[in-house]
Amino acid sequence: MEYDKVLQYIGDFGPFQRRAAFFLVLGAVQTGMHIAVMTFIAAIPEHHCRVPEVGLTAYNATWPGNLNTTIPLEEVDGIWRLSSCTKYSQSSGDSLPTNLSDSGCSEGHVQDTRTHVGCNRERDHDNMSITQCTDGWEYDRSQYHSSVVMQYDLVCERAWLRELAQSMFMAGVATGGFLFGVLSDRYGRHRTLLMCNLLLVTCGAGLAFTSNLIVFIALRFILGAAQNGLQYTTLVTGMETIGTSWRMAFGVCTALAPSIGYTILGILAYVIRDWQVLQIVVTSPGVVALACWWFIPESPRWLLSNNRIKEWRKTLQRIADFNRVDLPEKVLESIESCTSHADSGAPGDEKRKYNLLDLVRTPNMRKITLAAIISCWNVVCIYTGLLFGTSQLAGSHYVNFILSACVEAVAILSAGVTMRRWGRKRPTIAFSLLAGASCVATAAVPPSLGHVTTALATVGRFGGSIAFAILDIYCTELFPTVVRHMGVGTTIMISRTGGIVAPFISLLGNVWRPLPLLMLGLLSCVTSLVVTVLPETHGVPLPNTLEDGENFGRIPPPSRTLKSSYASIPEDKEMYEVVDLVTSV
Repeated sequence: MEYDKVLQYIGDFGPFQRRAAFFLVLGAVQTGMHIAVMTFIAAIPEHHCRVPEVGLTAYNATWPGNLNTTIPLEEVDGIWRLSSCTKYSQSSGDSLPTNLSDSGCSEGHVQDTRTHVGCNRERDHDNMSITQCTDGWEYDRSQYHSSVVMQYDLVCERAWLRELAQSMFMAGVATGGFLFGVLSDRYGRHRTLLMCNLLLVTCGAGLAFTSNLIVFIALRFILGAAQNGLQYTTLVTGMETIGTSWRMAFGVCTALAPSIGYTILGILAYVIRDWQVLQIVVTSPGVVALACWWFIPESPRWLLSNNRIKEWRKTLQRIADFNRVDLPEKVLESIESCTSHADSGAPGDEKRKYNLLDLVRTPNMRKITLAAIISCWNVVCIYTGLLFGTSQLAGSHYVNFILSACVEAVAILSAGVTMRRWGRKRPTIAFSLLAGASCVATAAVPPSLGHVTTALATVGRFGGSIAFAILDIYCTELFPTVVRHMGVGTTIMISRTGGIVAPFISLLGNVWRPLPLLMLGLLSCVTSLVVTVLPETHGVPLPNTLEDGENFGRIPPPSRTLKSSYASIPEDKEMYEVVDLVTSV
């Protein structure tokens, strides 16, 4: 607490902190671009089998003159379309119809180069065998001039490799949260920020030039780890550098940074249709972040807690000089003496060491831990599925993506208002139900009303984003202080595996078009049910000990340790020595 008082004296959000906060948030914007760039660079265009024996070397070959004689039709949601994954075999003895009338379709039935409605295919083609695409695919390049899917042929039976690349990114996210958290605590926030930015720049640029799919997937894994490391290290650095009165505002700005990145990405992707150029442009903000890194200080709180007093003094003096505040020597000496006294502890005082079993050892703690993990896993899966599912919705991919990013930004701002007014539990239940109902409702929408499905999915994104934002804070308040870091870290690491599963849910659309959104909706409804067993934390003293955690949320009777933890205030005047020193200057 003494350090916070010093921050108030030298400026809890003075010019130095404002500059540092701006550069931190600016660097965090790139995280959103790296998260979602796969929706564009790995977009799946319309495609069909390449048939070199009849001279089809471009997607826009005249249809039905050539394609109708080599590519079979398949019915998708009541609409006849040229097959994306099969072709007629050209074995000896097979005769192919060579004109439109032979195929059983009239010119009035032609919608475009991909679609038939009500065509009769029961003629010569009935006697022909169908085979898989053995010579590759031709792609429609009218919307996406190039993509990872086109380069590596990630369609049909190879489509799962596209989802694997995105799942490996999310696996990197789960790994990076733990790895860079340890590195940040051991080597400092400043060095960790530098490491994450360097990895984002080098691996992001390398991604654009690799010609090997395995290397591409490996680089995506590293990018996921570095992105998450940067995001959380940015948040911690800001929270430890800025005064208490401005931390909430900084936290909101940090949460908004990825949404801003999504919006910028949507605009860039609309202008840049080549995936390699887009990847390089998306990586370029990392170079700016590296330049800004020099103006971001090491966390003074981390320096103090690691007894790096000389560097701590230098950093505080740097902040005070930039803010044009005179920092008396006796204030620094008092902080150092208080810290040394706190570290020494009482003679013979031995602290108990806690482990993961403490999270599930007792019934109430077990219920809280399991409910938090299930809720967060579901919400991460829903959020990731809706984020990467925009390319499968009706309408312009770019408009849908930018609109969803703006909706998410509004959702994050709304989360702060709802938490302050209605707490954590009720809004999480309500908005999870909203997201679930919207996604489930898409199953009843006919294919001809695709824009209705898009609108419902956008509403689902709004509800899911609010639930995601609230749960991030909610979970930090559910665990007792003695195991809070362990509980939150475990919840985050397990829940991020939901992002690994989410990309594969989109493959269920091959079975039934509405199935992916239906699955996400059901998961959201399950989340609302699970959250009902959690206690409300808004306006309630948070638990400190495991006993407090076991009694947390139970009305009869409240824990005496819970009351005593917050009802008594130390009377020792030494606790207020720093305040007296500061106010006397």
